[in-house]
Amino acid sequence: MAMSSITAVSRLVHLTPSISNPKPFLSPKPLFTLFSLKSSYSPLISSSSSSLNSSSSSSTAAAANSSITMSYDKQLAAAKKAASLAATLCQNVQKGLLQSDVHSKSDKSPVTVADYGSQVLVSFVLQKELPDQAFSLVAEEDSGDLRKEESQETLQRITKLVNDTIANDGSYKVSPLSEGDVLTIIDSGMSEGGPNGQHWVLDPIDGTKGFLRGDQYAIALGLLDEGKVVLGVLACPNLPLESIASGNQSALNKASAGCLFSAQLSCGTYMESLDGSPPVKVHVSHTENPEEASFFESYEAAHSSHSLSGSIAKKLGVKAPPVRIDSQAKYGALSRGDGAIYLRFPNKGYREKIWDHAAGYIVVAEAGGVATDAAGEPLDFSKGRYLDLDTGIIVTNRKLMPALLKAVQDSLKEEVLPSL
Repeated sequence: MAMSSITAVSRLVHLTPSISNPKPFLSPKPLFTLFSLKSSYSPLISSSSSSLNSSSSSSTAAAANSSITMSYDKQLAAAKKAASLAATLCQNVQKGLLQSDVHSKSDKSPVTVADYGSQVLVSFVLQKELPDQAFSLVAEEDSGDLRKEESQETLQRITKLVNDTIANDGSYKVSPLSEGDVLTIIDSGMSEGGPNGQHWVLDPIDGTKGFLRGDQYAIALGLLDEGKVVLGVLACPNLPLESIASGNQSALNKASAGCLFSAQLSCGTYMESLDGSPPVKVHVSHTENPEEASFFESYEAAHSSHSLSGSIAKKLGVKAPPVRIDSQAKYGALSRGDGAIYLRFPNKGYREKIWDHAAGYIVVAEAGGVATDAAGEPLDFSKGRYLDLDTGIIVTNRKLMPALLKAVQDSLKEEVLPSL
């Protein structure tokens, strides 16, 4: 049975799912009309079958072969538009940062402005493009700090950047947003997510340190439906279309419009440039021999244990040095075969957030890859804002996963019980 058909059949039991609405928020002024919620969510399902007889396998098979369809095309188009517009704002802020002598590397105000501005634009576009769908967003930022008196100048900068970006894009004929509107839109990202209904999941700038250095970062947007990731978009403004395999510095240093990766359940993963080149379908590396594999890991050692990754690579016989870049751009690069393995082992006690992986997860999965925790268990995005998992996250192709999982588990055991 085709995977898309299996998915469609399994979804029929959720014809009228409930959705957990975000908490109500207070705003200095009433929220403008764009953000009024007009209807509750219902899946885009149509079927010529009037019912399914769960006790009859023949009925199930017949239903699977009927005209049951399910599509997230409209949501995917909205997500691509949202992430692309947010990327434009971020590119403008980063360009100003790199050209300015005013900001030191320890000054995080530019990334703060871009982070909030990106979240506002994504929320704005999604609600504008999907006005008839209930809106639930699990996002990293809230407006608490921006409501403080000492943050008024920052709030003004964010509001101006957002309004300028919307005006320059020209897609939306709306009055400029007020500072109150901006605060309210930011707080629309305070949903807790969960296993019921649809929830957007956003990291407005994944890789803030990379952003400050002028290196890799990503706008990462995914959609959960009944706790499952069903689509994802990664806008990577500094990632070239050309492969960065083995740390290809000439590609990394080349001026680029950036990459946009998009994936929808059972539809594959596609890559295009942020300035609008035709999408091309991508696939993870077909490498079967661990010695020929290369791997990605976090640029910052504080984000992932480089020593543990080195031990795993040694057990696998990997010869190539690691490629270290920031953000979920690693998932995008892996999805097109720039490397074969991604390892992430954060410090003990750190809890992974769903926005750090949701979009990247489906981008890799739809490109033929596999992502699990260190115990080999699937990543579960249905538990709220956090991923409860074993130790770390490993990503590779299906053929390499058994050997990688064994190397990971052996290396973890050695860390717990070092040789005397």
